[in-house]
Amino acid sequence: MSRDDAPVLDDARRTAFDAVADHLIPAAHGMPSARDVVTDTRLRFVFTSRPDLLDQFLAALRPGLGDDPVARLDALAAEPDAHQALVSTVVFGYYTDATVRARLGYPGQEAKQIYSWKVPGYVDEGLIDAVVARGPVWRDPATGRRAERT
Repeated sequence: MSRDDAPVLDDARRTAFDAVADHLIPAAHGMPSARDVVTDTRLRFVFTSRPDLLDQFLAALRPGLGDDPVARLDALAAEPDAHQALVSTVVFGYYTDATVRARLGYPGQEAKQIYSWKVPGYVDEGLIDAVVARGPVWRDPATGRRAERT
């Protein structure tokens, strides 16, 4: 078996992951659950794109946090990095799946031709006026708090 075919999770972690994935994104309204979509292939895709999530993701699935997904997520509230890695992995794996995107009617990012001499409709409609008036803001990724301009 090649490394690409090897399971990402052992049986215990897979069971814990499936329970959390099904809790966060259950099957509904013709959409599949995250449990059904986020397979080892999807996990490999996520961790190839975001290798920084893997250690905290595995920590979030460690034994000892119980079998109940709600209890696991509640316990992880004290470990925000592990909680974020677990939830992000579920969401990233689910919404980057081609079948999910097709069912949502979202083809993914598409290149759009921009003409420098044409004002985009959203400018004329005033859709970005509030953003321009607010000025530049960003959140510090290390703390999650809004950064202040010096």
